[in-house]
Amino acid sequence: RGLDIPMDQAARTRWQDNFNQIPAMGYMGCRLDLSHPRVVRVYLPEVLPHHQGGMGTEAVNGAVIAGLCDCALGVAGVIQFPGERAGTVELAVKFMRPTLGQSITAYSVALKRGASVAFAEIELYSAGRLCSIAIGMVSKATS
Repeated sequence: RGLDIPMDQAARTRWQDNFNQIPAMGYMGCRLDLSHPRVVRVYLPEVLPHHQGGMGTEAVNGAVIAGLCDCALGVAGVIQFPGERAGTVELAVKFMRPTLGQSITAYSVALKRGASVAFAEIELYSAGRLCSIAIGMVSKATS
């Protein structure tokens, strides 16, 4: 399901490695994996106390979940426009259950691409359970 990433494995690996050097990825503690030819994977290998919500539970904060979804969706869409500037213009997240566990993984695919916009969906898992789903759009920059 989903569109192919328009890059061969070597190009995906270079893109992934460059993206993982972005300071925000380090601050969040997450990583991008583009090893699959269609699926973008963004994962948080270790949930730390600052990732958790403020309601006295161990559940991951909704802002962290939204950030992981935005990252996965943004990458899935941006890579559909090689060499062009693009970014997330819409993101809708559905929180289905508390996100509990030691790690989190978001999987995203681009479903459709037009001349200037791509549509993508995300599934976010923790402890083997689907916790959130999201949909959104990425648009090319209009300079």
